[in-house]
Amino acid sequence: MCVLGACDAPVADSPEAQAPIAANTVRVDVSGFAAVEGRTVALSPARVGQDIAQALAQQLRQTADGAVIADITLDLTSVRLTSRGAAFAFGGPSRIAGILTAHDARTGAVMFGPTPVVGTSETLRLPGVIGVATSPSPTDDYRQTVLGFAVAVQRLLNARSVPAIDA
Repeated sequence: MCVLGACDAPVADSPEAQAPIAANTVRVDVSGFAAVEGRTVALSPARVGQDIAQALAQQLRQTADGAVIADITLDLTSVRLTSRGAAFAFGGPSRIAGILTAHDARTGAVMFGPTPVVGTSETLRLPGVIGVATSPSPTDDYRQTVLGFAVAVQRLLNARSVPAIDA
């Protein structure tokens, strides 16, 4: 339980908080996710979950000595690809959202979360005709958004300064 920001997260100066996190396992729960919204991409929730799990595992592979090995769980809540109409009117990136939890792979103790996480496509959409004209294909947009989400998860885990939310 988190009361007024006092949570069971590692202290920022502790060695655990400074070490990068590497994934032992990555599990994406799609039970709270129905379909990709916005642009049409014919992918089942199970396929979206697999794609996100694969991107997270690759992004969180052990790259440094002293990495903390974690089992990562993501409860996927939404995938929204910016449609051409929305790009024309508002611009803005596509996004993926979920609830992230990391458990120490050795002890099973919660290291981080559950915490909301949102990641966006690395491609910014400008409003108007230029935004529509430069918009990637739905498939490319989806891939870029999955990659951007994996990067956002890695940054959030390695910062580890966001307090947990009650599950």
